Amino acid sequence: MQQEHLSPLSFHLRNFNKYQALDMVAAKNGNLTLIGENAAGKTTLANCFFPMLIDGSIATPSFNPAKGTDRVDRTTGPRNSSRDTRTFNSMLLGWGPGAMKVRTGYSYLQLQSSRRQVILGIGAHRNVSEKRQPTWWFVVISTDTTTPVNVVVTDESGHSLEYAEFVTANEALGEKLQVFKTADAYHSFVARQVYGFSSDAELTKLASVYRLLASPILTAGNARFTPIREALKNAQEGIDAQIINDVASAQREVNRTNGSLQRIKRAQERLRKMKKEIFWRNLNRINERMLQDYSQMQHDYKEQQVKCERANQRIAKLEKQLDLLQGNLEQTAATLKRLQQEKANQASIAEHRRHYEERQADLERRLKQYRSQQQRVEELEDQATAVAERLAALSVQQQELNEQQVRPLLTDLATRATGLTELTNVVAEVDPAVLVKQLATYVRDQQQANVIKMMNVLNSM
Repeated sequence: MQQEHLSPLSFHLRNFNKYQALDMVAAKNGNLTLIGENAAGKTTLANCFFPMLIDGSIATPSFNPAKGTDRVDRTTGPRNSSRDTRTFNSMLLGWGPGAMKVRTGYSYLQLQSSRRQVILGIGAHRNVSEKRQPTWWFVVISTDTTTPVNVVVTDESGHSLEYAEFVTANEALGEKLQVFKTADAYHSFVARQVYGFSSDAELTKLASVYRLLASPILTAGNARFTPIREALKNAQEGIDAQIINDVASAQREVNRTNGSLQRIKRAQERLRKMKKEIFWRNLNRINERMLQDYSQMQHDYKEQQVKCERANQRIAKLEKQLDLLQGNLEQTAATLKRLQQEKANQASIAEHRRHYEERQADLERRLKQYRSQQQRVEELEDQATAVAERLAALSVQQQELNEQQVRPLLTDLATRATGLTELTNVVAEVDPAVLVKQLATYVRDQQQANVIKMMNVLNSM
């Protein structure tokens, strides 16, 4: 299970070097290419992952010119010294004006095969004023390749977790997570459980060789490649010669078989070409000798078929257009019927409107007449009020005249009418209005009687 090919999936930094948070996804084949100008930070960024995550070494996580190339095959333990110029502390805290005094950071990468998911990582706390510099290594191995595996290395605000906080935050991983406090323990675990080596020394040699292969001393031309090649050869187990011969013989047999199959395939292809060429030549010859008229008829028939097919296509197209036009015609007829109904409704509405306008004009005329009559009534009421007031005033004056003038005159008249029965009866009336009327009647009667007497006197003369 441990011998399958593990390919990198992604690379991650949290509060490490000059990066607060960095996530880089590898290609499908596991490669990751860094492109940039000189001194842009490509090597520095690569140092954050390689080779310290491979074998756990935090002594020289850089590609500085390596020393002792002749002794690389004799290296047996992980490099964990701080005597080199660029140390793990400077990689974690950074350098220059932006260097941190106190920092906790993480560097980890994720790998995957057809059978496993693996996370290799380092967490560390560094304080330039303290001698104790805690470092912890961790490995996550999951046999479930469908569910992504993640580790928690920061809190919600982005601050890196210390060792105890990291262990607590990832308790849900259970036995999948292994945390180590020494590089040797991490080195031994990944050598066997991740890379499948039988001993720790094999991983150390291989990591040293890879460190040298990536070193600029090779491209500068100031180092011999022989020790590196020898170390690379010694860093892996040898293969038995008999096995190599058997494999070579089997491979030669496979090559011969593949060659025979290729020749047979080429011969079959050539036969197919020859068969095709003979067929067409025979067909052309038969066409010249026997099938000219038939070919012409066939050609005409095909042309007619093409024309018929085009006509059928045009008919189908026209039928579709006819169906569309029929639907449009029905829709237009329905629309026309609806518009006619709306027009009839509008005529009826116009007639009702005219009737209502005439009625409104009549009501307005009657309202105007009513308002004029109401105004006349108000004027008459005002006049009646004035007449009533005048009548009341005249009644008061009449009462005063009755009391002041008429009563004394009636008293005097009654005194003088003594002996005149008719006059006495008239004067005895209490109601002034009746008294005036009777008195007028009495005066008129007396005047008529006097006229008669004078006429009698004249007649007697």
